Amino acid sequence: LTSTVQYDTRNDRFMTSKGILTSFSYEYAGVGGDLKYQKGTAIFRYFKNIFWDVIWRNSATYGKIESLAGAQVPPFNQLYLLGGPYSLRGYRPYQVGKQVRSQKKYNDTFAANGGNALLAEQSAQVFYGGQQQFLYQTELQFPLIGEAKIMGVLFYDVGQAEDQLRPNRFFGDVGFGIRWFSPIGPLRFEWGFPMNRDPIYNQDPMIFDFSIGTPF
Repeated sequence: LTSTVQYDTRNDRFMTSKGILTSFSYEYAGVGGDLKYQKGTAIFRYFKNIFWDVIWRNSATYGKIESLAGAQVPPFNQLYLLGGPYSLRGYRPYQVGKQVRSQKKYNDTFAANGGNALLAEQSAQVFYGGQQQFLYQTELQFPLIGEAKIMGVLFYDVGQAEDQLRPNRFFGDVGFGIRWFSPIGPLRFEWGFPMNRDPIYNQDPMIFDFSIGTPF
């Protein structure tokens, strides 16, 4: 069961240049099923035309999930992970968030690398997902070829996904991109650069993404 309350003053859903979107949603799972949890999400978005069709775009999202079955953890596929074209654009999809240790990966890496315990321990950490999420994104979108609806964008993202949010666990990125508001929808070409890159987990120094639709 999911209920949502929303306040929306945006002037356009896709090419938004002004307005506010505020949304609160609550999900309850447990009626007639084995999974019992509750999940809440709060979203605030703000858009402003600063000058000459330069749009300042902002989005803040907070989410939390908790089990209603005692010590049982919430379902794995409901936990939060960040990364990818709709969250932290300087990281690969689902590569930012809580990690857990996989004994199988440890054993496989240990055997394949001549008993290198340090390398095996590093590879044993797999992304699992946290019970809380915070994500803030801000952009400056500006016209490149106004008649063709081709825009440039500069962006900054920051967020984390852990069981408990901590000040020292935020991951950020900066980047730029090109957007074409085509007849089939917004086409996005974006280059993101992580600010907290960790080569141990094969996090790339730059991520290119092509996607359809606005990031928020």
